[in-house]
Amino acid sequence: MSAYTPDEMLVVLGFTVTIDNAGTGSDPDSAWETASGGSMNIEVADASTGSDQAHQTTPGHKYIDTLTLRGPLTAGRKALCTWITETVQGKAWKRSVVLTEILKDGNTGKTFTYLDCFPTRYVFPAFSASGTGNLYEEVNIKPIRLELS
Repeated sequence: MSAYTPDEMLVVLGFTVTIDNAGTGSDPDSAWETASGGSMNIEVADASTGSDQAHQTTPGHKYIDTLTLRGPLTAGRKALCTWITETVQGKAWKRSVVLTEILKDGNTGKTFTYLDCFPTRYVFPAFSASGTGNLYEEVNIKPIRLELS
């Protein structure tokens, strides 16, 4: 095993987010700084089987955690704004959200495709007259299915 420098260990530099079927097209948004959650989970249920009542677990319901995106407020999030507006208006509200890794060498890495998503929470940036930093927004998205490629 060889020793690596910190730069060699950093393979993924960031990611882009694309919201499909949003009326305004599907321009990739690379301004999000963090993406958390969005993992697939399988609930397990305890079960006793056989005459000796042996303790076992059985696989149960699969579900995808809520995906949370957080980043600076930008003017380039038309797809997200359209999605939230159409959801509030009762129009077609399910979308596909695609996260694509950006690798150190400039190529793309893994792609996480979240299907049948809907927004569950939006946190508007807190404005302050004394603040000089970036204004951060946050959106929680509930995916129903996940495909990895």
